[in-house]
Amino acid sequence: METDLKTVHGVLALAAALLAPATQAQSSLLQHPGRLLASGCFQCHGTNGLNGGFDALAGDSRTDTLNKLNEMRRKPLRENIMFPHASGYTNEQLWQIADYFSKLPKP
Repeated sequence: METDLKTVHGVLALAAALLAPATQAQSSLLQHPGRLLASGCFQCHGTNGLNGGFDALAGDSRTDTLNKLNEMRRKPLRENIMFPHASGYTNEQLWQIADYFSKLPKP
């Protein structure tokens, strides 16, 4: 019985060690300054940029996302549903949103 407990404890310790980096990464993303700003995107693009009715944003490069958002700011409203959303943020806020989505795992 003592050997079984040592084995169980060893397996649990190994599992905790393997999961710790993923848990830490996820925790740091919860603290990311762009997460709250990006929450406005979740309704259409899915929670954390996944499984929404529109394109997934998770894992896209920060530069590509930022370029797309800036392009959407230049298009007229009647041609682009994203115009009011992209225009409602400062350049720094858009950078934070793009940075947040770039750090999420790509689907």
